[in-house]
This record gives sequence, structure tokens and C-alpha cells, in this order.
Amino acid sequence: MVQSREQGETRLETQITYTKGRTARARLRGTSLVMTIPRHWPRSEQEAAIAKFQRWGQRQKAVLAAVPALPPSPPLSLEALTALVERVNRETVQVRYAGVRIGRARYTRLAQVNLNTRILTFSRYAVDGMPERALRYLILHELAHLVVPDHSRAFWAVVSRHMPDYREQRRVAQHHFQLAGHAEPTSPPPAAPSRPAEPAPVPSRSTEGQQLRLF
Repeated sequence: MVQSREQGETRLETQITYTKGRTARARLRGTSLVMTIPRHWPRSEQEAAIAKFQRWGQRQKAVLAAVPALPPSPPLSLEALTALVERVNRETVQVRYAGVRIGRARYTRLAQVNLNTRILTFSRYAVDGMPERALRYLILHELAHLVVPDHSRAFWAVVSRHMPDYREQRRVAQHHFQLAGHAEPTSPPPAAPSRPAEPAPVPSRSTEGQQLRLF
């Protein structure tokens, strides 16, 4: 299902998919607001979630439109990223990991770690041009998942122990990823293998996902 919404001069195309899931989610994907709505919800709750996501999408589009485009930056090499991961790990959690990859996720995840293979994958759109401290936070976040796999208090305690201003750096990292993902790339990013994982299920009838579910 595809809808569109006008607000001033801002046009936001809306794509809605009704699923068997328990959670309503939304994300910006290029010029579209993509929603997933549980089909078993009452019609009134579906419409309320859609309206809430549309308002959020319009605000996000306005924010992105008002921010200057990111300056061009040379791609971060896999060798440089691998060296930075090694340094951050040595200075912080000191866990065992199996490798580092660069993937091409443009709208969904800045980074992820496979707990079985212990391989860290970072989006090309996240790492290129990201401020160094925010990039260090992103690396620390994934390494910390090898200590605590979920986003419990114990996990955030590990992160904050090594980076007390992690909340600010998380905001910077997410904002950078939003801008980079919505910009037109000057050339296609190089391909690299990655293993995207689905987010864990959350309680029913929630409208989680208004802020990009990147971590």
C-alpha cells in the first residue's frame, strides 16, 4: 500500500505493509516513509500509529532538509577501520573478535556484530566521514555486545564506563548516518559480505521505531 501526504511544500511518500507481527515500525528510506503495521490491530489503533509515524516522518524530513549536505570525504579503508577497531578494543573492553567487515546498509543499521562468528560489520554510509569520537563510540558499542549481547542496563554500563558521553556520540553517529544515507552517493560503495540480523521482537501494540532502530 502506498500513500502520499502533503505538508507545505514537503511531499512524503508513505509505504505501508500489514504483517502478522506484533510491533508497528517506521523508518525513512530515501524519499519514502516505510511502515510496518500489525494487521490484527483494531482499525483505530492502526490509523493512530500511521498518523503518529507520518508526523514523525515529516519532522525528520524537515530536519534533514535544513541541514547542509555532508562535505565529501575519502572512503575509509578496511585496513584503517580494522586498525581502529583493534585500538579501541585494546583501550576498552579487550574482547576476542574474529574480524571486521564493511557492508552497504544504507537505511537500517550503522553496524552489527554476529555473536556466532564474532565478526563486526560496519555500514559504508556510517563510517565514511563520521567524526572520530562518534566512530569510536560505534565501534565500542559493537564490541560491548560481545560482553553483554542485549541492550540491558549491564550493556550500557559497559559502554558508559569507557565513554561517559556515549549518549551524545550516539546522537552524532545516528545523525551522520541519516544524512549520509539520504545523500546521493558520488559512486557506489564497494561490496563486502555481511550478515544482517533481524531485531529482537518487542511487546505487542507498541509504536517503536520512530527513532531509527540503528543500534
